[in-house]
Amino acid sequence: MFLGLLKNELIKLFAKKKTFIIWGLFILLCVMLVVVNETAEKNYLKYNSPKAQVENLTREIANQEDNLKSIQSDTSISKDDKKINIEQTKAYLESLKQQLVSAKASLDSSTDWKSNLKNQIEEQKKVVDSTSDTDSKKDQERELKRLQLHLDNNVPLNDQNYNTGINFYILNITMIAASFLAIGLTLFNGDNVSNEYNPGTLKFLLVQPVSRIKVLLSKYVIMLLSSTVLIMVTQFLFFLGVGIIKGFGSFNRPYLVGLKYEYVYTNGQKFISEVSGSGHYILLWQYLLEALVLQLLFLIVMVTFILMISTISKSSVVTMTVLICAILGSNIVYSLSTTYRKASPFIFLHYANIDDILTGQIVMRTGSFLFTWQTVAGVSALSTIIFLGVSLWVFKKRDIQI
Repeated sequence: MFLGLLKNELIKLFAKKKTFIIWGLFILLCVMLVVVNETAEKNYLKYNSPKAQVENLTREIANQEDNLKSIQSDTSISKDDKKINIEQTKAYLESLKQQLVSAKASLDSSTDWKSNLKNQIEEQKKVVDSTSDTDSKKDQERELKRLQLHLDNNVPLNDQNYNTGINFYILNITMIAASFLAIGLTLFNGDNVSNEYNPGTLKFLLVQPVSRIKVLLSKYVIMLLSSTVLIMVTQFLFFLGVGIIKGFGSFNRPYLVGLKYEYVYTNGQKFISEVSGSGHYILLWQYLLEALVLQLLFLIVMVTFILMISTISKSSVVTMTVLICAILGSNIVYSLSTTYRKASPFIFLHYANIDDILTGQIVMRTGSFLFTWQTVAGVSALSTIIFLGVSLWVFKKRDIQI
């Protein structure tokens, strides 16, 4: 009988135009992220790659040589001004030529990036050995470890600048969770229960030989499954698409997580400061798995919260209003109140900033040392249980009263 309820909820889900509209909007958002990532890669290749630097410097040198000839042949300016302009232009040209020599050397070494990286490692070792300050030495040692991990795992230093499958996947997860997930889930699921609070629907439910608990649980299961497909499966399909077209990239790039912070006192005032050399490197595939787990946790607790509000309210309009006000209001208060930010580790609505949670930078933003992934996991689980329990109790009680 429960499978029949699930089937019925699926039929109702795909009968709604809203389902396909929101899914289409999410696909459009993913396409926009692909375009953004592709544009960033092109800009990197155009302005920052060794080849681009050589081309730009060569072009600028030619322009300045023409400019120098123009100054030398210009009879409209005084001899003193001409002399000054010529000296300045020649000095600039000399600087450009030196930059061109360095850029060509970088271009030659970029074809053998491992040799270049080994040289950087040797230079970094010298920096570590020559650094006497303890805190600075820890930071330099951390940088040395990063370079060594790139070499050990066969990952170029500029790997993150390319629109590969893994880079897009990471961007999609962190950007979607932070900007779209809460509102998107609200629009997708907000009226699933409250929309059916009409006499005809409730009378139909009451005459069915099935408990009200199973009816609500069937809705909850479909809400979770459909939301997971909408968000996470779509993200994975885009990851495969970008990976097939552009390459999947390196899954072994080192990623710094777990930064630690401490209170420091400056001029009698207390500030939070990063502990020198803190944090540790994990490989990108490990970061991806942890990010997916945090996104799934947020999805589950958010959907359960939506279920509770939708169950309590008899009006879809009221449900959507309450949910959107809760999301926007919490963000506004978060940005304005230091006290609220310190309490935010215990408010699940602020668990969408996945990258800050994993890296530890969320502590700096909130001022709370309690904002860790362990806290996020514990509060998410507890909130889910409470929200689901309240939803089942309210739904069962309301049916009995009718």
